[in-house]
Amino acid sequence: MYQIFVSLRYLKKKRSCYIAIAAVAISVMTYIVVLSVMSGFDKELRMRIRGTLAHVIILKGGIYGFNDYKEVMEKVKTVKHVKASAPFVEGPALMRVRGTKEFAYFRGINPGLEAEVADLRSYLSDFGGKPEYLNRVHGEAETYSAFVGVERLRIAPGDPVRDPDSFVPNGEKIVLVTVKGWDKISVKAFVVEGKFRSGMYDFDKTYVYIPLKAAQELVGTPDAVTGISVGLDDYRHAPEVRDELRRMLGSSYFVQTWEDTRKTFLRAVELERRVMAVILFFLLIVAGFCIAAILRMIVFIISKDIGILKSVGATQSGIMSIFLFNGFLVGVIGSAIGAAVGIGIVLRINWFEQYLYSITGWRPFPPEIYYFNEIPVVLNPWNLAVIAGVAIGLSVLASVYPAMKAARLDPVEVLRYE
Repeated sequence: MYQIFVSLRYLKKKRSCYIAIAAVAISVMTYIVVLSVMSGFDKELRMRIRGTLAHVIILKGGIYGFNDYKEVMEKVKTVKHVKASAPFVEGPALMRVRGTKEFAYFRGINPGLEAEVADLRSYLSDFGGKPEYLNRVHGEAETYSAFVGVERLRIAPGDPVRDPDSFVPNGEKIVLVTVKGWDKISVKAFVVEGKFRSGMYDFDKTYVYIPLKAAQELVGTPDAVTGISVGLDDYRHAPEVRDELRRMLGSSYFVQTWEDTRKTFLRAVELERRVMAVILFFLLIVAGFCIAAILRMIVFIISKDIGILKSVGATQSGIMSIFLFNGFLVGVIGSAIGAAVGIGIVLRINWFEQYLYSITGWRPFPPEIYYFNEIPVVLNPWNLAVIAGVAIGLSVLASVYPAMKAARLDPVEVLRYE
């Protein structure tokens, strides 16, 4: 048991050990914060993209050339695990709101069917809207209604629920300008019936929902749609349903899951997360070298003490145990401090960002770049355990060389001139 006593004594008395502990703590803290934020981005992106898209999407050659969509929908209903399907017309447009003109995407939908394949109902709930409100018409001209992304209607800073005056109110007109056919311009007015918020900034800034019939009139294809959205009872069956639909519909139709449609983007996010994890791993290795250097210095400083221990019967394995345990303690204490601080930062990261923004006007994570109004984080207990375990393991490994040097010291040579 003397090994533990001696190790604790050196850890307490040698202030250089505090530097090693700090190195491990900073590495673990950084690893936890960055990995939690990256995991949060990955999870939230997948969840929100899946909310704006259906589980499976059926397309056909041509922009608005899906003429037989009603027959296709009847076939889709016969496939196992299919819960619902909904046609849509989608395309780019120039959108005018209160005199300002910006690029937008319109999506013509049947609101009742769309609510069954996507998260439209939850997007409207914050503002008291319901999908069926999209079917309302206004005035003698029977102007169609529209649901507009909340960020597109923003006119001042503020929360859309708490500060409604910061947004264009319901009842105002908007105008969509797009291409009709291949050589004509189509212009159509709509009345803002409600706002929606998906939580993904880019979508809330550019998308507008309009009735399917209005979209067909806008693009000049009264009997055609862009595609069909398919909702499943469980997304885990998506690849199976996709393959079945491909066999059923033939090669003239393009059937994809939502992950297929965003494959490049999702792979880029996943690759970025993995590369970041590898880069941060080198922080732990640097901390390991710091531990090795500090323990080697301690061995040199306390060589007389080691000589005395050996002269009174301490074995080589006993001396090694002292420094290996010292490295273990540095790893455990550093990991505990780093994990505690890292978890605290992760839990309060949005508060820190808002506080910094209120003081400086600068946002470290601007939503127009990172898509989200808040920084998403995911604290995975398994990841925390792995990070702490790797940090402790590297700390012990880094102490092997100093421990071997200490164990090989010759007490006669060390104490000769004492």
